[in-house]
Amino acid sequence: MSTLERYWPTSAHATECLPTEAETVDDALLLAVHAPTLLLRRAAQSGLEESADEVALLNELMRPVTDGSAVVVAITGASGVGKSHMVRWLGAQLERHPRRDDLVVVSIPKGVSLRGVVELILKPLITAEYEVLRRELARASEALTPSTAAELLAAALGEGLKEYRERTVELAKGSSAESVALRPHVAVAEHARNLILAPEARELWLGKVLLRIVGASLGGTTNPSDRQFCAEDLEPPQEAVGHELPHRVQMALAFLGNANGRYRSTAATILQEVLDSALRTVFRITEALQQKSIPEVIDDIRRQLLKEDKELVLLIEDLSVLSGIQQPLLDIMVIESNEHGRRVRAPIRTAVAVTDGFLAGRQTVLTRATEQWVVPSEGLSENTIVSKLVELTGRYLNAARWGVEYLQQEFSNGARHGADLYAWVPRFEEPLDTDAAERLDAFGRSQQGYPLFPFNELAIRGLAETALKLGSVWTYNPRAFINQVLRKTLAERPAFLDGAFPPPGFKSPRLVAEVRTDLQRKGYPPVLSQKLEVALHFWAGSPVNLASGTAVPKPVFEAFSLPWPFDTANSPVRPSAAAPTQLKPPIKAETSIAPLDQATLTSAADPIPVAPDISAYAEALEAWTPTNRLPNAHARDTRGLLQTALESRLDLGNLCLKGQKIDYRWFWLPPMTTANNPNKGLVIQVALPDDPIPPGVLAGLKALARWEKNAKSWCYANAETDYAAADALLNSLECQVLQALTVEAECDAGMMGRTLHVQSLLLGLSTRGQPDNPSFKELFAPGPDESMCLASNVTPSIVRSLEIRSKAIICRTEIQDRMKQLIGCFQGTGNKMMGIDSDRLKRAWKTELPQRWVPGLSSSGGLSVEALDVLERVSTEKLPALVKNLQSAVQSLLPLASAAFESDHARVAWRDEMRLLVQEVLQLSVWPSGVSESEIRAVIDRLSQEGIESVIQRMRKMSIPSDDELVPVRLAAICAVPLPRLSQLACDVDELNGFFDRLGKLIDSQTRSVELSQAIEQREELTKSLEWES
Repeated sequence: MSTLERYWPTSAHATECLPTEAETVDDALLLAVHAPTLLLRRAAQSGLEESADEVALLNELMRPVTDGSAVVVAITGASGVGKSHMVRWLGAQLERHPRRDDLVVVSIPKGVSLRGVVELILKPLITAEYEVLRRELARASEALTPSTAAELLAAALGEGLKEYRERTVELAKGSSAESVALRPHVAVAEHARNLILAPEARELWLGKVLLRIVGASLGGTTNPSDRQFCAEDLEPPQEAVGHELPHRVQMALAFLGNANGRYRSTAATILQEVLDSALRTVFRITEALQQKSIPEVIDDIRRQLLKEDKELVLLIEDLSVLSGIQQPLLDIMVIESNEHGRRVRAPIRTAVAVTDGFLAGRQTVLTRATEQWVVPSEGLSENTIVSKLVELTGRYLNAARWGVEYLQQEFSNGARHGADLYAWVPRFEEPLDTDAAERLDAFGRSQQGYPLFPFNELAIRGLAETALKLGSVWTYNPRAFINQVLRKTLAERPAFLDGAFPPPGFKSPRLVAEVRTDLQRKGYPPVLSQKLEVALHFWAGSPVNLASGTAVPKPVFEAFSLPWPFDTANSPVRPSAAAPTQLKPPIKAETSIAPLDQATLTSAADPIPVAPDISAYAEALEAWTPTNRLPNAHARDTRGLLQTALESRLDLGNLCLKGQKIDYRWFWLPPMTTANNPNKGLVIQVALPDDPIPPGVLAGLKALARWEKNAKSWCYANAETDYAAADALLNSLECQVLQALTVEAECDAGMMGRTLHVQSLLLGLSTRGQPDNPSFKELFAPGPDESMCLASNVTPSIVRSLEIRSKAIICRTEIQDRMKQLIGCFQGTGNKMMGIDSDRLKRAWKTELPQRWVPGLSSSGGLSVEALDVLERVSTEKLPALVKNLQSAVQSLLPLASAAFESDHARVAWRDEMRLLVQEVLQLSVWPSGVSESEIRAVIDRLSQEGIESVIQRMRKMSIPSDDELVPVRLAAICAVPLPRLSQLACDVDELNGFFDRLGKLIDSQTRSVELSQAIEQREELTKSLEWES
C-alpha cells in the first residue's frame, strides 16, 4: 500500500463529506469546510453593487429593530454558487450569538415536504394547540394518494387559471405598454386551462407532470424543477401523436405551439404563478389550521413570542423549492412588529436564499429588504476563482480525511466553548517517511496548510475548466466543482491503491499535438501513454512540449507510479543559445532558406531567432475535433498551407502530369460541415471523419504555419522538432495526393482518349469501334479538311445532323494537348513531348468511366468551355443520342448514293464519258434550261476525284447496324464514310440524276417532230450515251 493512502479519503468519508446538494449533515461539517466568502450588496432600487463580507451579512440580519421593521436578508445568486450554504452558516453563527437565548430560530432546509414546512413553522407553538394542528396536518396529508392529489391539483389549477384570466382581462384594458403586453396572456391562460382540465391530455402525458409536482410536495425534493412547470411539460410526447384529442385540446396545442413555442414558456410561467395557491388547496392547509391562513398562525406565534420577550428568525435555504407555501412565506417575512406606533407582535428576521431574479416582481419584499446579498459567480478573474477553489479543495479534503463522526466529536468538544468558531477544526497529519513526505509536499498545500493531495493547484485549475469554463469564460460554481471534480476524482481511490491512477481517458484530456507526438516517440505502451496524457494535461498544466521542462515536481509522477516523461530533470530548463541548425526542408530548397556558407554562419553566442507566434491558429487547431469544425478563416489557412507546402515539395511534371498544380480545394477537413469541403472529384482527407484529429496532423500544421510565417525558413528556435512534424504530415499527405492524382489522371486520360477515339470515328480516321488497345496514331492524328465536303442543297434534317456532328469534333487539338499532359514526358518546362507513359495510357483506356465526363484534374487554365462541351456530347451518357441522330441521317442518304455506282466504278473513264456527254449535249443544243453548266462540270469533277473508288467501295459495304450492337461499334459502322462526304455524294448524285431527267424530257419533246425512223435512231443513240456506266 502507498504511504499516502491515508491522505486519500475513503469512499465512505468522501460520500458523507462531499454531498451532492448544498444541505450538509450538520454544523460540524459545514464549519469544517467553510471558507470566507466575498459578497456583493446590491441596492434593491438602483441596482448598484458594493463589496461586502460575511460579518456584514450577519450584522444586517441582527441589526436593531427598534422601529418595528421586519428584517429581510435576501441572498441571491446563480444555482450552485452557495446561497443555501450561507443561510446555514448564518444559522451556525446564531447558535453562538450573544443574543441566542432571545431568538427562536426556525430553519427550513432543502428537500422538506409541504407538510414538513408547515410543521417547522408551527414548532414555536409549544402548546396543546400545536399538537392539534400537527395532527390535522398529518391527517390531511395521509388521506391523499399521489393520483388523487394530481387530479385535485388539475381542478385547482383550472380554477386558478380562470381567476388569473379574469384579472388579466381587466389589467389588459389599459393603453400602457404593460397592459398591451398582458393581452396575449388572456388567451394563453384560457388554452392552458383547457389543456390542464382535459382528461385525455392528462392520461397521455400531463398526468405525469402533475404527479411529479405533487410527489415533490408530499415527499420533499432538493431539485427546484421537480416543483415547477416548464415549457416542455406542455408539449405532447411523440407517443401522443396520432391519438384523437378533443377540438379544444387540439386548438390549445396549436396555439401554444405558435411563435416557435414561446407561448408554452408563457403558459408555464402563468401555471407556476397559480401553482402556489392550488397546492395549498389540494393539501387542505387552511382546513388543517382550523380555517386560519399560515400568516394568521404565524401572527399568533409572534404575539405569543412577544409576551416571552423573544424574536422569530426564519432561515429559508431555498425558497424556489417551496411551491405551495412561497407566497405565505413572502407575506410572513414582511409583516412588521409595530402597529400605530405600538409593538403588538415579536420582531421577525428572515434570511432567505433565492435564485437571482426571483424577487424582481415582488416589490413588497424588495422594499423591506432594501438590498440583496449576492454570492457572485460571474465577473471573477480566473486566478480569483482558482484561488477560491484551492481553498475549498483543501478544506473538503481535510474534512473527508477525518470523516463526519470525528468532526462531530471535535465540534461538540470545542466549538461551543471558544470565541473562534473554526479553531476546533483539526488538521489531518499522518506521519510519513522522507520519500512519502516529499511526494505529499510536491502536491502543495492550501493557504490554511491543508495538503492538496491527490490534487495540486494545476490539477484544480485544469479539472475545474471541465466543469466551470465555457469557451473563455469562467463561472464560479462550488456545487458543480464538488460534484464533477472532487467527488469523481476521489472516487478513483481504488485505482490509486492499485497503482492505476489516473485511469486512461480520465476527464478527457486534450494535450497539444506536440506533446502527444512526443509521447508516441518515446514508445510508451498505449495504456501508460494514455495515463501520462491525463497526468500531463491536468497535474502538469498541459505543457506545450516535453523538451523544455515543467514546473511540476517529479514526485507528483512518482506518487502516481508514472515515469518522468520530460526530457529534462526536475526543473525547467532554459534553452541554450546555439547557432540555428540548417535543415534539409521537407519542401524544395528553392522556397526554404538557402544553405549558408562559412562566412554567414552565426556564432554560437548569437541568440536563436524566436519561433513565430501562431497562437491564434494553434488554439483553433487544439479546439478542432470531429464534431467541432475549424473556423472558416483557419480552415482556409489550413488548406492554403498544405497547398503551398506540397506544391513546393512535389514536381508533378516528373509524374507525367505537366502543368498540374496542387489545388487547395482538394483538402477535406473534418467534420463534414466544414466550409468548402470537397464532396466530389479529387478529395484529400487531412484527417478521418469520425476519429480524433491525430496529434501528428496538428503538430505538422503548427510547424508549417511557423515555417510560412518565418518567410518559409526553418531557421528559428526548436525548428528541428517542427521540421520533423511537418515532414511526417507532408509524407502522409503526399502519398494520398499521388495516389489520388494517379487515379484521377487515369480517369481523365480515359475521358480524353475515348473522346479522341470517337472523334476519329466521326472523322473517318478509324474503323475500330471498340478496340482492346488504343492506337496512338489514331488518337493524335490531325482532323482532315472537310471544307470541300460541304453540300449546300441538303435537307434541314441533314443540316441539323451535320451541326451536331461538328460540335462533337471541334477542339481536337486542345484535347490532344491535354491528353499529352496526362500521359506525356517533357523535359523541364518545355512543350516538346519526349515520351509517353504507355502503362498509364493502357490503364486509362480500360478505366470504367462515369456516365458524365467531367475532368477531375485541371492544368493551368483547364479545358475551354467548348472542349468540355465536346466531352459531354461524346460521354457514356450522351453518345447514344449522337449515334442515333447520325444513323438517321445516314439512313436517308445511303440508298440514293450507294445505288448510283457499280462496284467496279472507274473514275477516269466515267469522268471522260461524262465530259463528252456534256459536250455533245451542248453541240446538239439540247441543254436543259435552269441548269448551270459549271455546276454540272463541278459535280462530275467531285465524283471523279482521286480516291473516289475507295469511298464508293466503303459506301457500298455500309449498312445500318442493329440497335443491339455496342454504341461505338454502331458509330464505326455508320461513319465508314464520314457524314459530310456521304451527304456531298448524295447531293451530287441527286443533282446529276435531276440533270439527266430534265435532259431526257427535253430530248423526248424535240424528237416528236422528226420522221419516225430518224427519231428512233437519234433517241437510241442519245439514250445510250446517257448511261452512267458503259
